[in-house]
Amino acid sequence: MQWKQLRPIVGTIMIAVAIFTPGCTCIRPYDTPEFVEIAPNETGFLVPMEGDTTKQAMFDSAEKVANMKVATKRVQILHRWIQDGRIVLFFGKDSGHYADVAKLIKVNRSPVTRQWTAEEKTGTAKTDQGIWAESKDSVGFSTGFSVTAMIEEKDAALFLYRYQNQSLAKVMDTEIRARVQSVVAEKAAEYNMSDLREKKNDIIKSLRADIIPFFQERGIKITTVGMFGGFAYENPKVQGSIDAVFIAQREKEVAKALMDAQADKNRRIEKEAEAIANKEREVAKGIADGKRAVLAVAKEAAEDPVFLELRKLEVEEARIQKWDGRYPTYLLQTGGGQSPMLMMNLPTSGGKK
Repeated sequence: MQWKQLRPIVGTIMIAVAIFTPGCTCIRPYDTPEFVEIAPNETGFLVPMEGDTTKQAMFDSAEKVANMKVATKRVQILHRWIQDGRIVLFFGKDSGHYADVAKLIKVNRSPVTRQWTAEEKTGTAKTDQGIWAESKDSVGFSTGFSVTAMIEEKDAALFLYRYQNQSLAKVMDTEIRARVQSVVAEKAAEYNMSDLREKKNDIIKSLRADIIPFFQERGIKITTVGMFGGFAYENPKVQGSIDAVFIAQREKEVAKALMDAQADKNRRIEKEAEAIANKEREVAKGIADGKRAVLAVAKEAAEDPVFLELRKLEVEEARIQKWDGRYPTYLLQTGGGQSPMLMMNLPTSGGKK
């Protein structure tokens, strides 16, 4: 047979071998299904990776990003085969690969808390993240700030549009922290250092009034803004002088408190003594009034004949109750006239009979 006659037969054989030979590159690798799950605290957006540019959803507005939102909690990422080169029939390298048709972007809505301090062991990060400011009289200081933020479901598209899939923690350590720094520095410059320690509430109020609405428009809800810890001064001598003044003030307050306590104790003792004296006077007055009342009654009774007769009858009653029914053996009369006579039982020499 001539080659022209064998060529169709050889081509058919080569095609058959290419089809049924596993190592042949003309057989594409298996397209493994790819699934991505969305957690309850996440919001998913399926972004097209190819297609007509007029139909692709671009990140040019929050509304368009919202249209990419998916409601399901499990999303399949579809693939498309892309040919890289010519088809090699016998035992060559793969000439293509699978590419994602779309990309799933997830926004984590969980609350995030950041603590920014100048000390490495107290803040969220192990670096100096202190909020530094300067008072009106040019005293540099720093203090700790704690901020908690989250992303609500309705604001997930807005956050994704504004920050292009950055994490909330990163946004807080960059843009939010810079905003806090700016507001605190501006407010601190309005007061001298001696007055600034009493203006912490004013600083917090100004800070909340600025950053809460500012970042709400960017899809971030700030729930907590607080200041913690004392002022850390840039110059250590400032803290030493403040401590000395504070100690002196405390000693003065303690001394004044002791004096006030002693004065209160003295007043209490005086009141107790006065109360005792008043009580004793009332008792003495009552006793004197009682005696005067008895004397008045006795005096009035002595002048009343009926009272005298009543007393005689009481004496006679007492005598009768004690009388044994015998009369005295002897009668002793002294004097004469109106002198009283006494009847007495005199003892005899012979004893009892």
